[in-house]
Amino acid sequence: MNKSRSFLLFSGFILVIGIIFFMISSKNINKEVTKKIDKVTTADYTFETIDGTKLEIDVEDNAFHVKGLENKTIFLKIFGWDCEFCQKEIPQLINLKKELGDSFEVIAIEAQEHSVEESKEAIKKYGINYYIVQGDTHKDFYRYLQEKYGWTGIIPLTIVIAKGGKVLAFELGEKSYSLSELMKASLLRK
Repeated sequence: MNKSRSFLLFSGFILVIGIIFFMISSKNINKEVTKKIDKVTTADYTFETIDGTKLEIDVEDNAFHVKGLENKTIFLKIFGWDCEFCQKEIPQLINLKKELGDSFEVIAIEAQEHSVEESKEAIKKYGINYYIVQGDTHKDFYRYLQEKYGWTGIIPLTIVIAKGGKVLAFELGEKSYSLSELMKASLLRK
């Protein structure tokens, strides 16, 4: 009887230790799963550039937060390779990028649905030094711009985004002023 009682006590002790170990282990596993889930992208819009860079944008009222570019002033453009007004802006964008360096970025979404090969040829032809995104898969982003800002599809479209994400300007079509003047005017509105 003593042996069976000792065996039961020992078995119960092992069972309690096993349950405690299981509970501690499951807490650690839950923490690891939570960390992994937190790392999964939850961006409102994800763009892939011609060169394969992923750009994640979260939007909120009058703001665009571009992950990794929060400390830069950004021109978010919607343009087309065949648009004569868009073509006129390309040298200005290249020069602005050169002049302003790391404090400035351009993300240009090509909305006339040219192929990746055509875009690569145009990038090389113009010597483009900023991000180009194929626009054919971003209809949901276009709808957002239509609903939130009343965009009618006119290009070029320039959205000036301040450091921190605030939208400073939403400019449609050809401008009678240069993009550098737009940049100066927008930054004065801060």
